[in-house]
Amino acid sequence: MPAIENKINIKDTNSNNGERVNLYIVGKIIGCSGVKGYVKVQPSTQTIGRLKQLHHIFIGASTSEVIPETIDDIIIDRKPVLMKFHSISDRTSAEKIIGKFIFIEEKELDRPSKGAHFIHDIIGCTVWLEEGSLFGTVEDVLKLPAQDVWVINKMGKSYLIPAVKEFIKEVDIKNRKIIIATIEGLIEE
Repeated sequence: MPAIENKINIKDTNSNNGERVNLYIVGKIIGCSGVKGYVKVQPSTQTIGRLKQLHHIFIGASTSEVIPETIDDIIIDRKPVLMKFHSISDRTSAEKIIGKFIFIEEKELDRPSKGAHFIHDIIGCTVWLEEGSLFGTVEDVLKLPAQDVWVINKMGKSYLIPAVKEFIKEVDIKNRKIIIATIEGLIEE
């Protein structure tokens, strides 16, 4: 039940009519490499190879300052991934974007595989117990090494539910409904 890629709504910086576009985080710039402007990128996508297909992206620390950028080069055969942007030609310029995120438009999005869901589709779903009672609402998804953990809010209290098939019985994104098993010890009244 992994959740992938975060959705952020921003105002399209290239749009004259002020339309909003959906952008999705696919990585975070975490450092520099060399003196020619390459940056180290920690991918937040499950399919790292898909980054090679990207050409136009957006960079920003928040939705209020996102700017369009063009990728000149990507080296994915190492971790972290290295990227070279068209407007960044030296290390000094590259250092200024450390900590910012790399966003792509919805049309560039790679659909999740069966059993996987976008984080933005999971957050906000109502959560029901198998026996039919309303439990709460998903308020966050934690990306942990072993598996994702869904944070479910029930009347102000947070419950951490591992996103594995033993606990998550059904995910209905269309109806924004998730059914979970009653988990002794994790869900206490």
